[in-house]
Amino acid sequence: MKLGDILFALFKRKRTIIVCAVVGIIAAAAVYFLFPPSYESQAKLLVRYVLERSGVDPAEAAGAAAQSGNQAQADRVIGAETEILTSWDLAIQVAEALGPQRLLPPPQDLFSHVVQAVGLKRLLPSSGPSATVAEAAGSIASGLKVVSDKGSNIILISYKNRNPEIAPLVLQELLSRYFVKHLEVHRSAGAFDFVAQQTDQVRARLNQAEDALKSLREKTGIASLKEGSAAITTEAAKAQEQLNAAEADLAEQQALVRQKTDSGSKTWRKKPTDEKANKAKVAGTQAKIETLKARLSDIQRRTKQLSELAPQIEDLERKKEMDEANYKYFAASLEKARIDEALDPTKMPNISAVQRPSPPGLETKKRDKLSLALVGGGVAFGIVLALLRGLVLNQTVGRPLQLETQLHIPLMLSIPYRNGHFGLLRNGSPANPGALTTGRRRAKLAPWDADHFIRPYCDAIRDRLGLYFELNHLTHKPKLVGVTSVSEEGGTSTLAAGLAASLSETNDGKVLLVDVNLGPEEVHPFFKGKPAYPLNKALKPSDSIASAADNLYLATVGSPSTGGPAQLGLKKFFDMMPNMKASDFDYIIFDMPPLDQTSPTWGMAAFMDKLLLVVEAEKNNREGIKRSYGKLIAERNNVAVLVNKSRSYVPKWLDSES
Repeated sequence: MKLGDILFALFKRKRTIIVCAVVGIIAAAAVYFLFPPSYESQAKLLVRYVLERSGVDPAEAAGAAAQSGNQAQADRVIGAETEILTSWDLAIQVAEALGPQRLLPPPQDLFSHVVQAVGLKRLLPSSGPSATVAEAAGSIASGLKVVSDKGSNIILISYKNRNPEIAPLVLQELLSRYFVKHLEVHRSAGAFDFVAQQTDQVRARLNQAEDALKSLREKTGIASLKEGSAAITTEAAKAQEQLNAAEADLAEQQALVRQKTDSGSKTWRKKPTDEKANKAKVAGTQAKIETLKARLSDIQRRTKQLSELAPQIEDLERKKEMDEANYKYFAASLEKARIDEALDPTKMPNISAVQRPSPPGLETKKRDKLSLALVGGGVAFGIVLALLRGLVLNQTVGRPLQLETQLHIPLMLSIPYRNGHFGLLRNGSPANPGALTTGRRRAKLAPWDADHFIRPYCDAIRDRLGLYFELNHLTHKPKLVGVTSVSEEGGTSTLAAGLAASLSETNDGKVLLVDVNLGPEEVHPFFKGKPAYPLNKALKPSDSIASAADNLYLATVGSPSTGGPAQLGLKKFFDMMPNMKASDFDYIIFDMPPLDQTSPTWGMAAFMDKLLLVVEAEKNNREGIKRSYGKLIAERNNVAVLVNKSRSYVPKWLDSES
């Protein structure tokens, strides 16, 4: 596909494009003049920051989000506020406040009257007493627009309505409801009772934990599990140390007593006081040891008791710590909820109205864009339709060069469409031969007339045939030239007659034009009034036949006794070949039938020295042409292709083929 193909498709179907464009223009004009105008009111909000304070957030988690240097966080804040402004809940609240009948009154514009007049009232939205709150909220949502430039903390809010009084009223009500909605979303207003209830529950759980912990502490005699465990461990170690020391002293004292007893009784008799003192000291040490053992046993008992109750104490202490944290948390949240419940939504420091709803102004951008879209859409649809029909659906040969670029078939010549009629006449003759000379302002010219427009093209074909015969050393006489077409009315009769006339004017010998198409009762469109003979008679040298013009003779296939259309079979044609070679004609031009399945042309083509295949532009299918050409050159490579009735729709300055 090349630019020339696209231009050809567009200019060929320019009427389609023009019609689609006109339809688009009419639709755009209808929208422009019938579409009801809208009035728009605008307001602006400045969002400095958003303080997130809900009923379950700790006090230290609240903070400023915008104006903090974090642009991503600031954009999220603006996005959240935009979602609140465009929420369905807010639209419902505004619709309930203003009333559906006020927001959707019965339409009075010309467009609505036209729609009602043509019986399409169901296409209009509900209005008047039948309007519902949901429909009114839908109209608010459809007319509302909330935008904010990236990196800016200004939110632009606009609302459009056909009624200039409703536009600022809806916007004002929307802003008022928005401030309240903002507090409901971001703060703890309305959650005071919930937070108070949660605080009481946490306080009750904390008291229960403290009572249970107190009972266990009294039972173990310690204030803290960690400190009590450390104290008992220290006390046990100290008691064990004292016990060990006492047992050492006792052993030393007992050893001393035994030593003195063994050394002799004389010494003890002399000092009885000392003996009593030593025994008393031993007895005292033994009593001390018993006391220390009893104390150590008590410590071990307490240690065992503490180890058994330690998990309960640890669990109660953890629960107490958790309940204390929750209690502090809910106490702080309760204080915030109490403050937020009393806060005036219109006096929030973080959000303020930079611009209150402006007076309504006429808004025509949507109508203008829709009108332009209809015009452009009509033109675009016409172009797409033209390209679709010309490049996809249409499989015929429109431009002569398509034979070479798409089918790879050499092109000999193209004959244009001229003067309101096609370049060549159809094969055969019409039912009324007189129609060729009547019903027109001037008589129909025969192709052998010098003024016929086909003559320059026939002269060009004649010269190329002469060059072809010379290059291929075809010097025998007569030279056989066949003219056929891919389909009916391809123009072979005009081309054959014009070529025969052109060859007869070169003074190179006589030329015989043979019509292979007609039956005995039909007359070739250019034979009327001219002497024409059966082919077998015209080929006999002994018979003298009259010429239709200088060196030009006419012949037909068939005889008056033949019934129905004449058919020149291959055997008969082959049998006539000696007569053709013996004739005194230099050229024999055969006006042959088109290439259908039963056409004798398929067999006769192999006997031709040159076969001219006529393709009718914008009619013959590309695949059919390719198949027919391939079949012909498979028998003999002597086929030259011409395109007839070709038309150039593209202006000459833009057409690369002109």
